[in-house]
Amino acid sequence: MSAVPHRRADTVAGYLCAFSFTLSAIALVRHPGVLATAAILVALVAARMTEAHRTLAAVAVGAATLAFFFGMLSAIVTESPLY
Repeated sequence: MSAVPHRRADTVAGYLCAFSFTLSAIALVRHPGVLATAAILVALVAARMTEAHRTLAAVAVGAATLAFFFGMLSAIVTESPLY
């Protein structure tokens, strides 16, 4: 397995993944309709721009998707605002 050279875009994508994880965690308790959707979009942008952090970006997309599902589920059950 050859090593992929590290580019500046990979560094930015790593930060975008971290930002997506943070948004996903916040979306579980506050306004999942907006925050989880933003987390999914940020994670997809990070997944598209990186080659070195493909696994991290895929996990960020999955975590954001799960945060959307469970955030919406908890908002519906507790009758909290979705947006």
